[in-house]
Formats: sequence, structure tokens, C-alpha cells
Amino acid sequence: MTKIYITRHGETVWNRECKYQGHKDSDLTEKGIIGAELLSERIEEIDIDYIISSPLGRAYKTAEIVRGNKDIEIIKHEGLKELNLGEFEGMKYEEIKREYPAILEKIEADPLNQRYPNGESLREFYGRVEKALNEILEKYKNKTILIVAHGGTIKCIEAFVKKSIRVENWIETVVYNCSLSYIEVDENNEVRKVSFNDISHLKGTALA
Repeated sequence: MTKIYITRHGETVWNRECKYQGHKDSDLTEKGIIGAELLSERIEEIDIDYIISSPLGRAYKTAEIVRGNKDIEIIKHEGLKELNLGEFEGMKYEEIKREYPAILEKIEADPLNQRYPNGESLREFYGRVEKALNEILEKYKNKTILIVAHGGTIKCIEAFVKKSIRVENWIETVVYNCSLSYIEVDENNEVRKVSFNDISHLKGTALA
């Protein structure tokens, strides 16, 4: 049995400012750091073999905090990066709507197939994450791993589990920062979602 824990990076400055990040980065906020520390406490008793992280700074920094004092290797995987939003990265929705109205209209009409300017489409993004996940499942079979990634990436993993891509409210329905999801994969590569978007370790704090 392969056991996969999944978390989203801690809150960033651009999360707080409601800016699209994509492949660009911004620092973790104090709230983001505390969330990662609370998650580290949550998984303290879990015997994790490897942490596999998106190479983007906000995810890798979260992985380092979550690792705590555990002697676990953090492995970067390019396929776990967030959706490449191209020219939209670092912008707020209102700015995009003002500066790229025609392109935005096309994307919202067909988000699965329409590429972001100099970026990816959701279909390309899903294909990339699916490939990465299959590589991880093959290489770390029967191991217990923690994936540290992004809201969009985790949406793709959820689609992989459900064998269905849904694009409605794509951004609005991403998991919480530093939430914990868990799936199991048996010897026949059948995937079972056990828990999703669990934030019980954040409750009772300002992060909940």
C-alpha cells in the first residue's frame, strides 16, 4: 500500500493580496509559517519516508518547516508546480479584466483548452500533474510520502483520484493553505481518497 499525504503551501504575501501566483513566487506570511508549524506537529507521529515538493519557493519552504526535526529527504519535482498563468502572474483579477479583457473572456468560456497568455491550459496542466503523480507512484511504491504543492496542483490530484476533470469554480474551490489530504493506492494501482482538506490542526487558531 502506498500512502500519500498532501498539503498546500502556507499562506503567502500574494495570497493575502489576492494576486495570481502561478510559477512566480512570493514569501510566506507569518500566518503561513505558523500554519506549516502546526501541520508539522500534526504529522509528528506519522512515519514518512520521503517529502516530495514543488520546486517553487513557497512550497519548498513549507516542506522544510513541515519536516521539522525529522531526518527526511525533500525531493523537488518539477511536475508539481502550480498552473503556469503566464502574463497573468502577479496580477489581481480586476487588473486582468481591465488589461486583458478579450483573452480573459476566451479563457472563462473554455478554461480547459484555452491557454493563459504565455502559459498553460488547464488540460495541459492536468496532463503534467497526472504524469508527475504516476512517476511518483511508480518510484515510491509501498512508501509513505508527503506531497507539498499548490492549490491548483492538488485540484489536479483530486481529479486524478475521481477520474474526472471539473473546471467549475476552479480557483474558488482549492484546498486551504496547510490543510492535509490523504489517499491510498493499492497493489492494483486503485486509488482511494481517505480524507480531504482536513484543517483540524488549524482550528482554534486565527488560521482556521
